Parts: sequence; C-alpha cells; structure tokens
Amino acid sequence: MSAVQLRSITLTNFRSIKGTITVPLDAPIVLVHGANGAGKTSLLSAIELALCGQVASLQRVDPEYASHLVHKDAKSAELRIETSGLERNESSLTVTANAIKGDALLAPDFARFYTERCFLAQSSLGRLLELYQDSAKRSDSALTKFVKDLLRLNHLDAIIDGLHDAGDVRRLRNGVPGYGEIRDSIPQVEGERDRLDAELELTDIRIRQLEEQNDALSKRLVSVGDRPVMGSTAGETEQSELLRLTTLRREIEAAGLQWQQIASTDIARDRAAAQPRSENASQAVAAWSATSGAALEAVLDRLKTLFSELPPISSGGPQPAHAAATEAVREELRRCQDLLDKDASDAKLEVEHESAVTRGRARIQALEQQIANIASEAGALAQALSGVLPHIHTDDCPVCGRNFKETSQVPLQAHVSARIADLTAAAGQLQALSRDRTSSLSAVAIAERALGEVQGRRLDTVNRDALRTRLALLQEVDLSLVDMASDVEQGQRLIGEAGAASRVLSDLAVQDRGGTALRQSIEGFGSQLGLDLAPTEDIATALSSFAAEASRLVEIYSANQTTRREMAGNGLEIQRLNASRQPIVDAAGSVRARLARLNAAKNRADRLILDARELAKRAGEARTSIVRKVFNGSLNRVWRDLFVRLAPEEPFVPAFAVPETNGGPVEAVLETWYRSGGKGGDPRAMLSAGNLNTAALTLFLALHLSVSPNLPWLVIDDPVQSMDEVHIAQFAALLRTLAKSNLQRQIIVAVHEKPLFDYLSLELSPAFQNDRLITIELSRNANGQTLMNYRPHVWIPDEAVAA
Repeated sequence: MSAVQLRSITLTNFRSIKGTITVPLDAPIVLVHGANGAGKTSLLSAIELALCGQVASLQRVDPEYASHLVHKDAKSAELRIETSGLERNESSLTVTANAIKGDALLAPDFARFYTERCFLAQSSLGRLLELYQDSAKRSDSALTKFVKDLLRLNHLDAIIDGLHDAGDVRRLRNGVPGYGEIRDSIPQVEGERDRLDAELELTDIRIRQLEEQNDALSKRLVSVGDRPVMGSTAGETEQSELLRLTTLRREIEAAGLQWQQIASTDIARDRAAAQPRSENASQAVAAWSATSGAALEAVLDRLKTLFSELPPISSGGPQPAHAAATEAVREELRRCQDLLDKDASDAKLEVEHESAVTRGRARIQALEQQIANIASEAGALAQALSGVLPHIHTDDCPVCGRNFKETSQVPLQAHVSARIADLTAAAGQLQALSRDRTSSLSAVAIAERALGEVQGRRLDTVNRDALRTRLALLQEVDLSLVDMASDVEQGQRLIGEAGAASRVLSDLAVQDRGGTALRQSIEGFGSQLGLDLAPTEDIATALSSFAAEASRLVEIYSANQTTRREMAGNGLEIQRLNASRQPIVDAAGSVRARLARLNAAKNRADRLILDARELAKRAGEARTSIVRKVFNGSLNRVWRDLFVRLAPEEPFVPAFAVPETNGGPVEAVLETWYRSGGKGGDPRAMLSAGNLNTAALTLFLALHLSVSPNLPWLVIDDPVQSMDEVHIAQFAALLRTLAKSNLQRQIIVAVHEKPLFDYLSLELSPAFQNDRLITIELSRNANGQTLMNYRPHVWIPDEAVAA
C-alpha cells in the first residue's frame, strides 16, 4: 500500500448529512452503502470539497451550488479531512450559505488531477463520454486536454501554435507587424529610388541643354572695333557704351529738332517785334491790379477769417480765386440757412408737443377723478353677492336673518340680483376708464420724449444770433463777388496775354543764343562717334548720318546685352540645378542604403520563416508519431483489456481514433472496432446503455492507470448502474486486482443496493495478512439524524484450510 492515502473525514451538517459523523478511510478498499438520500453522495462530495475546495460535478449543473451545501436545518457545515504521505495532511473547512472558509488540502494541480482522474461521480458516469468530448472544438475537449497532459504534448503544441503564423505571411501581420511593414515598404522605397533616379536624370539632361544653349549664344555675340566680346568685363563695357550711345542718340535727335526751328525762323526780327507787345501787356496787368484787382484782394482778405484755405490771386490768377471764393460763400450760405430753417421748424414742433403734453395731463387728471368716484370694491362685492345668491330661497336675509319685506315690497332675491347687475356695470365702466387712463399716460410719455428730443436740437440764443450775423456777412460778400465777375474775367485775360508775350520773347532770346552753340555740339557728336564733320557739310545731313550711326551701334550693343542676359539666366539656372542635384544624389544614396537594409532584413526574416515552417512541420510529425504510438500502444491496450474483462460478450470494443494526418491540432476522438476486425462508429451510437456505462467506467479507469499515480485513489459513486451479474462479478475482480496487486490503489466505492453491498463485501474481503476492508452503512434515526455503522474487516486465517 502506498504511503499516500486517505485516513478519515469528519462531517457536520453537510448536505443530506445531519449532525456529525467521522468516517474512517484507512483501508485499501472502503465500501459505502445507504438508502436513497442517506448521504452516500454527500460523503463523497465532502471528500472532494475538502481535498479540492470545490465540487466539480455539482458546479457543472449549478454554478451557485455552494449556497446549498449546508443542511437545511443548520446555518453552517464543517469538514475535516486527514491523509498521510502529503506535504500537508490535515485540513478543515467551514461552509456557510455565502462562503467556503478554509484552505483545501491539495494544491491546484493535484486538485485537478483528483477531479479528473480519481473521482467518478454518480451523475457523471452516464454522461462521461459526452463530458469528455463536449466542447465547441474537439481540440479543447477534456479528453483532448488529458491526452496532451499524458503525452507531454504541451511543448510541441506550444511550438506548433507559436509557429502557426509562419505558415502564411498574412498571419504574420498581427504577431510580427514589422515584417508586414518591411514587405510593404520595399515597393514604396523602390518606387522612391526610381523617382529620384528619374529626377536626377532629368536634372542632368537640363544642365547639358543649358550648357549647349550658352555655347550657341556665345557665338552670336558681335564685336565692335577692338572691344572684347567675351567675359564679364566685356559685358560691363558694352553696358556703359549702350547707356552712352542711347543718351547721345537722344541728344542728336533733340539737336535736329532744334536746328529745324532755327532754320525755319528769322529770330532777330521776331525778337524786335515781340518786345513792345510784352511791355504793353505788362502795363495793362498793372493797371487792372491797381483797381479791380485791389477790390478782389480786399474781398478775399475779408473772407480769410471764415475760410483759411482759399487760394490767393498769385497762385492761379484772379478767376480761379474768385470762383473758389464764390463756391465757398454760397456753400456756407446754404449751410447757415438750413440750420436757421431747421431751428424754426423745431420751434413749431416744440409748441405742438408742449400743447399735446398739457392736453394729455389734463385728460389723465379728469380720468383719475372719474375713477375715484367709482367704488374700487364694486367687482369684489358683486362676486361676493353672486356667492350668496344661491342660498337665498325666501325673503329672510341669510346674513342678518331679518325679513326683507319689512323694508321693501321687492323680493330679496330680485333685489340682490339687481344689485349684482349694477355693481357689474360699474366694474365694467371702471375697467374702461382704467384702459383709457393707461393709453393717455402712454401718449403723454411719447409726447414728453418727443418734446425732449426737439428741445435738445434747438439752438441757444447766442448761437442763433451768431449764425444770423454770419449769414448777413456772407450775403454781402456774395453780392460783391457777383458784381466783380466781369472785372475778374478781364483781369484773367490780361494776365494770360502778358504771360504768353513774355514766354515768346524769352524763347526767341534762347533760340538766338542757341544757334551759335548748336554747331559746336554737332562737332562734339562726330568726335564721340568717330566721324568727322566737313566745314562745308550741311548741318541737317550731318545730324542724319550721326543718328544712323548711333542707332546701329545701339542695336548691336542691345543685341549683345540681350544675349548676355540670356546666358547669365542660363548660368544661374545651371547653378540652381547643380545645387538641387546634390540633395537628390544624397537622397538617392540614402534610399538605396535603406532599401539594402530592408532587403537584408526581409531576407533574414524569410530565412527565419522557412526555418520556422520546417520546425513546425517536424514538431507536427513528432507529435503525430507520439500520438499514434501511444494510442495504438498503451492507452488503447489498457482500455481494451479493461472493457473486454467487464463485457466479454460485446462485439464492439471502444478505442481512441488514431490521427491520420500530421497537420492540425491534436483531437482525441473515440470510435469502436469489431473484435473480428473492422472499424465501427462512435461508442454512443454502437453500444447498449449498459455497455456504454461499462465503456465510460473502463475509460475512466484506463485514463487513471495511464498516468503516474500522483494520487493513488479511486473514488467511485455507484459504478454498477445498468450492469448485470457478469459485469458486476468482473468489476469486483477488477477492483480486487487494483487494490491488492502491485498497482496499490486506495478504492472507495459507494453502492445503493444492499445485496450488491453484501456481495462486494464478500468479494473484496481481506485476502492476506495486513489486508483490510472497511464497510460503512449510512442511515437516519427518527429525528433525521445521520447514523453511521462502521465495520473494519481484517484477514482471518481459515482454520480448516490451515489444518
């Protein structure tokens, strides 16, 4: 017997167990019997809860099962379990309707092992095959998980799952986004490289074109005399020559026009005739200035105090000064007259508004007097009498109790009704007068605002008198200006005639002096152009030849300057293109370097992807090989031996289906085989109900025996459901083998039927020294208290056989 075993468990008020019982478990085989509801399943559930901290079979059907673990007549339950051979061999738990307090005895891994490989609940036996395979994906079923644990496939599955994305580069975008970014970046970078190469090629072509254009333009330059054609110095010389020749040509043209004027007139005679005309015109202007001009000056001086910006006579003559003064005076006359007219109109409005205010206030006072004469309580009294009127049925007053006939022959009800009518009419009149008073107040307010506005616009007495004085002065000046209009026109004409005579005399004097200097200038033009003027040559002919030579030279220099400017522009463009070329070269180099890095990284990643695919392939092949070997070997063999032992007549034998392909996840699928050979269907479709339970039971035992016995315990709740006598006998022999052979399993079995309990007690009785069997019988007394009949069975030598 292994050192790791269950010793005992103590239960208090747990599920159907009422009171406290201590169940000894220190034996290779423990048989538990009891009627329905006596507490067999509760005992086995208590063992699972104490060991694992939960009851998996109950949790599958009710997630809130923990609130129903306490007996219905108690407020809490207590569990205490003892074991041997573990790191911790004792644990206590307290269960309430709200919580489970205390630590389970087993660590999580051992607790999972116990739940899946050591304990078979009664409710799970009939559904065991379904529970093992019940999952949305076969690869996630409990049976598949067990196979993976059994075969230690977790590492291979981790390798295969981890390398799954390497099978398709589209899946790598999630796990390794950098790879997808590099793959997507390479075409973009290649496109950028091609774009930069094309741009660099276009730049080089443009530079060559501009250099060829400059070579062609340099051949179009024309030299003049011994002046250089090429170089910056030549361009500067030509520019200065062009400016000099352009100026010289204009001077030659001006000299030609001047010579035409001199040649067409007799300057001395015209000058002698113009002298007396200029003197007579000046004397006439002086006479006008002493009379009419002095009068105009006096008027303008009088207006300076009013208009400081009037032009004087000397600036443009008497007529512009007279016109400006007339316009200013008449504009000011209109402005002053408009202000006085507006003030007179506001005076009339002020009188009208004052009258309206006076009338409105008088009306308001009259309305207020009328309103005061009407009782303010008329409406309220009419309403009060209307409330009393329904209570008047006789001539007795309901207020004072007096008989109204003593004062009037009119019935009291008719008198009150008439009084109500009078009061109602007075109330209506009062409302009409109030509305009239409100409208009168509004009209007075409007008139008062209008009166205030008019009074605010009125001129005060000082400003109004000053404005009238200004108006009188302007009227006097306007009359004076109108009277001297003809004299001003005459003065303007005399001044114009004197100016024209003076200009003619001045021009003739200038021409008389310029004739002598003109020939000297013409000789200077010839020396500047490199041409000689013969003494007998005509002046007009010489000027024409000089102008033609100057124009020819200007055209040559202009053409050269245009060519040089075009060459300079091409040179600047070449410099700009050379300056912009280097960044393109640098960018292209950077792009090529980046492309090389990206291609190198992609190549490395592609090699890793190929290696990963190969590794995943080999891991899948290794996993398939292991699964096939184990399925065909140990696992299916153990299950077959157990099933055939319990159901020797069944023609179909359940087994694990061997995977046919290397790819895909591991899936534990069940099937059946004919004993004579040939493949069948799913066990749930091929086996009877009894043999299906047998298949489930033997599968549970096979899975338990296929793994390392970390916990050498088998706890089974009523495993003989739907079994006949042959199955039961074979099952008893199997339990005896498991408990008493070198497998050394500690077995706890709960059964319902008493004959079966007695039979198993006999079949599993101790067979050798130190062998032991414990039988537990659960029942209840009249008060519902749980009773336990505990009986240990030890080996007793058979005296007859011994003798």
